[in-house]
Amino acid sequence: MSNETVVTKRVFSGQNLFLLMSLALGHTLMHCFQQGWYIVLPSVKETFGLSDVQYGGIESIRSASSTAVQIPSGAVSDMLRKQWLIIVVSALFGVGLAYMVLGLAQNYGTVLFAAILIGFSIALYHPPALSVLSARLPERRGLTLSIHGMGGNLGNAVGPAMMGLIIGAVAWQRASWIMAIPMMSFAIFLWRLLSNVPGREGEGVTGKQYFSTFLGLLKNRIILGLIISGGIRTMSTVSVFAFFSLYCREDLGFGPVKAGFYFTTMMASGIASQPLLGYLSDRFGRKIVLIPSLVLMGLFEIILVWSGSGIGLVLVALCIGLFIYALGAVMQAAVMDVAPEEAGATIISILFGCSALFTIPSPTIAGWLSDTYGTPSVFLYSGGLVLLSALLLIFLPIDQKKTARDTKGTNTAIVK
Repeated sequence: MSNETVVTKRVFSGQNLFLLMSLALGHTLMHCFQQGWYIVLPSVKETFGLSDVQYGGIESIRSASSTAVQIPSGAVSDMLRKQWLIIVVSALFGVGLAYMVLGLAQNYGTVLFAAILIGFSIALYHPPALSVLSARLPERRGLTLSIHGMGGNLGNAVGPAMMGLIIGAVAWQRASWIMAIPMMSFAIFLWRLLSNVPGREGEGVTGKQYFSTFLGLLKNRIILGLIISGGIRTMSTVSVFAFFSLYCREDLGFGPVKAGFYFTTMMASGIASQPLLGYLSDRFGRKIVLIPSLVLMGLFEIILVWSGSGIGLVLVALCIGLFIYALGAVMQAAVMDVAPEEAGATIISILFGCSALFTIPSPTIAGWLSDTYGTPSVFLYSGGLVLLSALLLIFLPIDQKKTARDTKGTNTAIVK
């Protein structure tokens, strides 16, 4: 039996496997509700008579709330690493609460408040969950994060179709309530399920250690390059998510059920591609997977403009879905490769926080483009951003074989 087989069996067994599968399930529900959000928004727009700029503003507000808590949530996760489960459960419960508020909305302001809640909750979830998995399964970090991400992709596929079917049967306000209750119940169930499962070993870092590590991370040009490239890619992703269902509803004349089906089609292909890309990045390196995949994703988003409303749209949506979320896990693994273990939650929060910061203006820009030139212009804008993200990675010396954990000492490992 090869060494590789022995390592794989050791890390993917017992309590580690139970932890991975439990968090992957939580990630499935998180993304199910996140993508269902994009299906309900066109109905919200219609009810309150919003312009495309106001519509894009909902997503900008959500991104702003994510940015506000991303980096602090990483600090809290690293300092209070033994309380990681409380943070994860609070995040899941918060998503359900956001849907409850949305169901009660009587005006645009309340919708924005619901957007703030869902942005806050989604941002809170990832730093503790990903840092625990990365620390517990370091030998297969790319594959582990991709399996966790595959759970998210499953939610991405199920959420739009489920919300489309519910809105097709009942009003969107009631649909929001229907979505809220099971999510809040699952949060309580996960708390009971994982209450005796340990997370990362050791004590949490002190405030002084945290700020020293934080500054060291920001001096690492590879990390900065990955953050900028990832932020630009996320600008594209959030605009596609916000306007694809609107494009289906208003430009192609689809109903909520059909629009949800097409959104699900886009997300479904990533279920299989995410662990594959994660494995390939472990096997051959992050860069050789990221750059070609980003180029293909950007080209497919541009082609979406001329794909029509039938089989062409299905095929292009499937091709975009192969990469749109799967590359996020590879990017996360690339960043974790060059960060010290004790800063696991911090580096994830920096990556997600800076990505959220990049995305704040993007949906509003996309809304202005849609108002001025039509919704298809949003996909040209998004495709161009992805190609720019790929271009930046060409100049980064990414090599997942040489990581910060191969060296002694936190500051010397991360400041280069």
